[in-house]
Amino acid sequence: MQRVTNCIVVDHDQVLLLQKPRRGWWVAPGGKMEAGESILETVKREYWEETGITVKNPELKGIFSMVIFDEGKIVSEWMLFTFKATEHEGEMLKQSPEGKLEWKKKDEVLELPMAAGDKWIFKHVLHSDRLLYGTFHYTPDFELLSYRLDPEPQMKKGV
Repeated sequence: MQRVTNCIVVDHDQVLLLQKPRRGWWVAPGGKMEAGESILETVKREYWEETGITVKNPELKGIFSMVIFDEGKIVSEWMLFTFKATEHEGEMLKQSPEGKLEWKKKDEVLELPMAAGDKWIFKHVLHSDRLLYGTFHYTPDFELLSYRLDPEPQMKKGV
């Protein structure tokens, strides 16, 4: 099972996102853990490699199982550890090796093209302070088959 981290960096009303070229979907920058790394080390390293920005004090906001099914059988599975950071330093890369970087308005993020499960993750991280656990089942083409979230994401009052 592969372990992956990502981080949603919020700067006032902006969120730094990465648009992947394959599908044109927007994601939170991140990537695979290397042998011997902690999830905290991974999120800091991956975020810097993809954006040029160093995240400071990232907080774990979600732990998710991502399972790909093909003809009723599991063909791929990974764990995703999602962090949120509001402090960062450094200068954003002009071109990420992973795609296009862009600051987007926080209230527009959920309208962008992305994997269906990512919409639930962004909704939670941008509007809740709680830790979320979840499982997402996809087809090989990333069509969402089903999901379970605990606790069910809720909006903070006044948001």
